[in-house]
Amino acid sequence: MNPDHDPSQEAWNHAARGYLAYWSPRFEPYLRRAVDAFRPAPLGPLAVEGCGPGDEILLIARKFPERAIMATDQSPAMVELARRRARDAGLASVLVAEDQAGQVAGRIRQAGGVFSSFVLQLLPNPMGAVADWSRALRRDGSITVLFWPRHTGSSAFSRLQRILEKLEDQRPQWEEPVLEALYRLGLRVGLDELVSFDMEHGSPEECWQQLLDSGPLRAVERRIGKDRLAQAASEWLDDHGFERRGNAWVHRPEARLWVLERSDRD
Repeated sequence: MNPDHDPSQEAWNHAARGYLAYWSPRFEPYLRRAVDAFRPAPLGPLAVEGCGPGDEILLIARKFPERAIMATDQSPAMVELARRRARDAGLASVLVAEDQAGQVAGRIRQAGGVFSSFVLQLLPNPMGAVADWSRALRRDGSITVLFWPRHTGSSAFSRLQRILEKLEDQRPQWEEPVLEALYRLGLRVGLDELVSFDMEHGSPEECWQQLLDSGPLRAVERRIGKDRLAQAASEWLDDHGFERRGNAWVHRPEARLWVLERSDRD
């Protein structure tokens, strides 16, 4: 773990238990689709990067019960939750450690597969992370990565992202550059698809509060300040993009799912 102070790590420590309670059930359909697409090599350990409270660990261990799984997250609170859940599930072949998501090759060689969900878009250097994951793979291995793309449609999350960018919380243009660089990274695309499911909230205000208390907005607040984030809240709540269905407010956010294979794979 990087010993330097990391404000985003502190934010995710704060969010950990709330994330498990609120966001994990809402993200489960996305994770199930990504785990279904995960086709690692028959041999070698499986790396799970940015595992959060361990939702994907449980799903992957259920799909591959005999495989060694080495999972990491940079947040000590998330690691504690993931370890406890793996232990409670009796998963003796799972190791959860505190580490950065883009540093697999230094820990694992000849990995059968690398799995990452909703983390790549948060990393300061997504290209470097994918390059590292490629170096960790055995020849017949693959990478499955699920992430929130920069802009898709007019869902509530996409609208919020555009507002934050206007307030100078810029995200790098990294998706297409990574795809263009795959060949020199020793990779090729096996799958590239958008994944969307209905997601319900009690109200737009509830969703905002959960994004702040148990999601990514705590880290955003540390970058742009409370005043700008309050401005973003006001603008977003005026035009959030949710659809009212009975007592629920619903949107359909789109995630992007990549399966990347070694380019020298038979």
